Amino acid sequence: MRSMTQRVYIDDIEADDDVAEDILDTQTIATAPRPGTSIRTTAAASAAGKATAAGARPRTGTGRPITGISRPGTLSLQRPGSTLGNKTALKTARTAGSARNIRLGSASMFAVGDPTGPLFHISRLHPDKYADKDAISKPLFQYLYYHEGEIRKAMALCDAVLNLKRTNGEGLWWWNAQKGRCLIATGSPREAEHYLRAALNELYHPDTVLLLARIYIKIDQPTAALEVCKNGLEKLPGDITLMTQQARVLELVGNLSASVRRYRHISQLDSMNTEALACIAVSYFYGNQPETALLYYRRILSMGAHSAELYCNIGLCCLYGGQLDLVFPCFQRAIRMATTAELKADVWYNLSFVAMTTGDVHLARRCLRLAIASNGSHGSALNNMAVMVARQKQYAKAKSYLVAAKAALPNCDEIKNNLEFIENFE
Repeated sequence: MRSMTQRVYIDDIEADDDVAEDILDTQTIATAPRPGTSIRTTAAASAAGKATAAGARPRTGTGRPITGISRPGTLSLQRPGSTLGNKTALKTARTAGSARNIRLGSASMFAVGDPTGPLFHISRLHPDKYADKDAISKPLFQYLYYHEGEIRKAMALCDAVLNLKRTNGEGLWWWNAQKGRCLIATGSPREAEHYLRAALNELYHPDTVLLLARIYIKIDQPTAALEVCKNGLEKLPGDITLMTQQARVLELVGNLSASVRRYRHISQLDSMNTEALACIAVSYFYGNQPETALLYYRRILSMGAHSAELYCNIGLCCLYGGQLDLVFPCFQRAIRMATTAELKADVWYNLSFVAMTTGDVHLARRCLRLAIASNGSHGSALNNMAVMVARQKQYAKAKSYLVAAKAALPNCDEIKNNLEFIENFE
């Protein structure tokens, strides 16, 4: 069971790092939280607020500031155009795949020794029989949770073990933490808080602290999440995972300067931390210091991290830093390494800026067309294409591009202003 679990294991603490998405939370008291205490109001406050160097950082379609590294929560279920809308409670665990092949068959497959059949029939499993067997209960829980995705059955095993150990007066922290993990996966964060608090009272473990902080993020209480991480660092000083979680939460609420300071501290403790180096580099880049940002990106590159995003960022730093001889080679590598359509569209979109900087309008137009061909809902590329078409006095075509851009990015003020200008001009 351990080997089969390890084949499909996913660190679910990192796999669901979305911002507040519990829109049907009936326990919410205040609808207008104080500034700096909510994640939902960060985008609106930043759009109408100050235009400092840190606050001028671009934002995604969901209103989150551009981060230095791609995280699982970046692709939120609440993003515009998503068909996953209001699905906030998982019925099964988020596994990347199953260790066994999926094929049609019957219950007799296992009886005849078919290696592709199930290890055992989960529907016939009685958790009470394994609650007192420590050597089997933990691997069995991990197999049910990670491999089979049977959250309900794994929760039943937790209940059986907790009832038995509570009677015998044995340690409960691990099972309390797993019970909270199951409740989070089934969309009950308020109930999970009780079990995670009980686990922390018995043993301060970083995973338990991160799960509790994740609960407060899901119910839109970032201040409580920061307090949990702060208390955890008092018990576990210098823990990188807790400091990283603090920096992420600070970034979510829009406190970018404090987030960067935390990432700097992380880089001093762990000079190989890719997330800290990338976030510091982004801060320098949008702070009009591309040369310093390039040093951090070269450090990440020397660590063996080769990706299209990294080469694209290095190319942009070289462009704004005046090292024009390195710009096109970096983008050539980025295009070769881009695998998804969305990533290819982003690379072509950034390459269009290089073309416009060098004065090659024809190349910029071709890059934007390739970006739109790769991803038809790339709002920024559609907006820039509309501007270039409008300069050729093709206003009807420009309006169609702007309408498509507004559908892709409904909260972008630049697209709205351009569309109003075209409509008034006509």
